[in-house]
Amino acid sequence: MERIWSLMIVKNEKTVVGLTGAIASGKSSVLNLFAKLGWSVISSDVLAHEILAFDKMVQQKIVKHWGKGVLKSSGSIDKAVIARIVFEEELERKWLEGILHPLIRSKWISFVQSCPSQKCMVELPLLFENSLQIHFTYTISLFTPIPMIHKRLQNRGLSRPESDLRIRSQFAPLNKAELADYVLWGGASMEFLSKQVNKLNSAFA
Repeated sequence: MERIWSLMIVKNEKTVVGLTGAIASGKSSVLNLFAKLGWSVISSDVLAHEILAFDKMVQQKIVKHWGKGVLKSSGSIDKAVIARIVFEEELERKWLEGILHPLIRSKWISFVQSCPSQKCMVELPLLFENSLQIHFTYTISLFTPIPMIHKRLQNRGLSRPESDLRIRSQFAPLNKAELADYVLWGGASMEFLSKQVNKLNSAFA
């Protein structure tokens, strides 16, 4: 099935790019920059948030598994509580991924199949971890030094131990860079990041 899907990309002559990188590396910024250049883009992180917020069946499974302690007073899923659970215990993270990932993958594949643009980009933090390269014409990894990632996570209110758990849940930034077709440097200014995106966009023209 995966091989058929990859051949379908070629047949439709779409450029379908998978964007990845470590947590807090700047993936959302890169996705927005490509969108401004006319690309059709979608974020798996956004899809995950939407599923947790609106999919009643998923919500019921989560509450049944972890109890009502994962709910806010409003009755919605408390993503901060969920994050603490899944990043502290790998088996719990795998359990949640087993529910979310098939739904997320179905949504972004449908998006790519139906998007009007001939240039589509999907942001997937776990692109290489889940061996999804076959779905894409090219892959891009955003490389940001670990100290800068720690600083950005600290600015989001995470402690050093919490940051370390999130960073270790993925491939190391260097590993992602080695696997990617293209690498962008995410450790400098937005201006420099924009220049890189513009140059790379020209290569896909």
